[in-house]
Amino acid sequence: MSMLQDLFAWLLATFVIGPVQAEFATKMQAVQAPAAIVQQIQGCVVSATPALINRVTSDIWWGVTTTISVAAGLADATAVLAETSPACSAALAAVRPFLDSPRV
Repeated sequence: MSMLQDLFAWLLATFVIGPVQAEFATKMQAVQAPAAIVQQIQGCVVSATPALINRVTSDIWWGVTTTISVAAGLADATAVLAETSPACSAALAAVRPFLDSPRV
């Protein structure tokens, strides 16, 4: 099961977590978001990773369809993060105005 978990961890890192981090980094820099919000999001993404891996290993179909949906642009990676890790909801709510900013 460890090899399977490693595979899912890689898939999540590549297709879900990576895009979330890239989106946040780019937009936060572009709109000059406060450092506290940036740190809160970074911590959220790091702390949500084990929950994502647990979800994928317990529901492989969800993991495959979610990864494909995020990679294809059919699902929002931040929505997946919020759904999987409710503790990230406050951080995502704080960053949403910056992500939705038309200045980017």
